[in-house]
Amino acid sequence: MNATNAPYTVLITGASSGIGYELAQRYLKQGARVFALARSEEKLAQMAEQYPQHCFAVKVDLSNAEDCVRAGNLIEQRVDYLDLAILNAGTCEYVDVNHLSREPFDKVMAINWQGTVNSLLFCVPLLRKKQSLTHRAQLVGISSMASILPMPRSQAYGASKVAMEYLFNSLRVDMGKEPIDITLVRPGFVKTPLTDRNDFAMPFAQTTAEAAESIMKGIGKRQWLVQFPWPLVWLMNSIACLPLRAQVWLLQKISRTSP
Repeated sequence: MNATNAPYTVLITGASSGIGYELAQRYLKQGARVFALARSEEKLAQMAEQYPQHCFAVKVDLSNAEDCVRAGNLIEQRVDYLDLAILNAGTCEYVDVNHLSREPFDKVMAINWQGTVNSLLFCVPLLRKKQSLTHRAQLVGISSMASILPMPRSQAYGASKVAMEYLFNSLRVDMGKEPIDITLVRPGFVKTPLTDRNDFAMPFAQTTAEAAESIMKGIGKRQWLVQFPWPLVWLMNSIACLPLRAQVWLLQKISRTSP
């Protein structure tokens, strides 16, 4: 994104912490007009105060359809179109297969799946209103490397990201003739308040600054798929090339030896 193209308008969900916050800060520093969406009002207010002319804070519960309609209407009152929408909001809950319950599935799907669908309902119409042929609109979904393999305890989180990727790839098929580029992002482990809860080693973990830099480069190149860091990408995709039985055996072995 070049600030000389201003007003360049970006919408980011999950903008109050982690990758979303880092992305919002970077786009704001470049002079973009940013709609920062999240449930946490305090962080959003601080960002809006820091960039009063460019940051529009929208407190919203993306898992709530009615609240999303309200947020969408508020955004439409402020802007005619979006150049870029980054659907980043997400959460993670690990599953204990010895004590199965609905709770982790409900929590994860409410944000990662239903929240994505609710966001699309107000983002896509605004992206469609961007009619410039020289500067196409762009829709970005933040997925996860967990979508590649059946990872331990990730029955809820992994399933939500696989569903999200199918949704975005299916949109490519039906929206192929529209001037909207679609990008999927598969980060590896990123050090955020969410991953701080993890009780296991996170190989090749990156900072939010490193992750945001990779994401923005991929967005700038309008890549279909952005994956990082490369050592983990290589490892995960190599295992994914194995027969399913071999994948499961290897992942079981790795999970048993993990601290």
